[in-house]
Amino acid sequence: MKDAFLKVATGRSGYSTLFLVVFMFVAPAAVFTEYLWLDYLGWFMLIVLGLFILVTGIVTYQEGKDSRQWPTAIASSPKYSLTWHTAKNSRRYRPKVECTFEVAGQEFAGVEYDFSGNYTSKEKAQALLDEVKLMQPLTLYYKPSDPTVNVILPGPHFVQYARVLFGVAMMIIGALSWMGVIQYR
Repeated sequence: MKDAFLKVATGRSGYSTLFLVVFMFVAPAAVFTEYLWLDYLGWFMLIVLGLFILVTGIVTYQEGKDSRQWPTAIASSPKYSLTWHTAKNSRRYRPKVECTFEVAGQEFAGVEYDFSGNYTSKEKAQALLDEVKLMQPLTLYYKPSDPTVNVILPGPHFVQYARVLFGVAMMIIGALSWMGVIQYR
């Protein structure tokens, strides 16, 4: 049960996406209608989303911290590129390294540069990618219990702390709004 919850809470399950899709409909409907039950559902879902973000921050912080001690494997067939997304009408970039590695005779895919999930300017992302290209051989750190969780640059990052704070804030605001302490109408 705990493992299933952690998979959903950290976004490593299809149910996470389903929850977000439902929330995308419930939240605006709660804001733009007068149905009180929909308000309560929206606040409850905000609390749950805050819990998921909090759990993700804690789990990824722990994984980042532990990753420095994880076993390593040599990557093969690395492919280097930049991935991007648009935020506030500007593109933000991060290094993307796709490779394979072997653990106990089984092949796994390596795709994480680090656990930050951080996007930056194209120049900074390219500089990080150039650093990775110089790593010969390219070494991955993988989670012994689940080699699908792996990283090139181990360790926790600022984003894990931000997730914890943001998740707690969402839960508090959602709970206070649900109880009527914070009123919006």
